[in-house]
Amino acid sequence: MITIREMSINDLDRVYELELECFIAPWKKSDLIYEINENPINKMYVALDNEIIVGFIDYMVTFNSSTISQIAVTSNYRKQGIATMLLRKMFESLPNESDEVVEFVTLEVRESNEAAKKLYLKNGFEIITTKRSYYSNGENAIYMVKRMN
Repeated sequence: MITIREMSINDLDRVYELELECFIAPWKKSDLIYEINENPINKMYVALDNEIIVGFIDYMVTFNSSTISQIAVTSNYRKQGIATMLLRKMFESLPNESDEVVEFVTLEVRESNEAAKKLYLKNGFEIITTKRSYYSNGENAIYMVKRMN
């Protein structure tokens, strides 16, 4: 059974393994340490199967918006709804009371990443624009937004 919990520094080595497996331009371990320990607007959750980390989500909350930095699921656990579970956990955790309301969630996804685009569309995101040559290898990014209200 898949469970989701907040990420801790003890999860760093496994999350870094996923980073290397899942991304064309993986972050450095020091980037992940910053996100976990120092970035005051950042949150991270991990998905576990019997205490083994099989996925994670990394996002920021600033004022009335949130931005997904990364979401990853190890290859042999894909197409099982884990990324959707991580997105739902994120949506549930967003401030939604009094003057702290997250109105929309944004992200950029590689133009070639059809599986991710399909995931985001299925979860209520809309394609807004294309950011030309956004990534370091010159690939375009698709900018997507989900309205939360």
